[in-house]
Amino acid sequence: MTDLCSIDEGEDGSAHLAGELTFESVPGLYQRSQAVMSRQPNSVDMSDVTTVDSAGLALLLEWQASLQDASERLKFTNAPSSLMSLASLCEATGLLNISGRDRVHE
Repeated sequence: MTDLCSIDEGEDGSAHLAGELTFESVPGLYQRSQAVMSRQPNSVDMSDVTTVDSAGLALLLEWQASLQDASERLKFTNAPSSLMSLASLCEATGLLNISGRDRVHE
């Protein structure tokens, strides 16, 4: 079985997510992400994330909360429309420090 969602560390202090950020993938991703998150990336590129549900939103909020002691907040970029809609519905857009991707690319 392949991972439904992966996280990789960039050379520029960022992280990159790819795949489905859902109830099925979050438990495994949480475990795999601990090493990356411990290095306090400055941003997480979500351009290759295909879908996000409430479990994915909860994980992103957890990452943001775990890095609150850092001098700068974690920034989530290129979020898919599913996350932007869910974050807006839950009034979590500001908490996440999130920006969406151009609709042309979705």
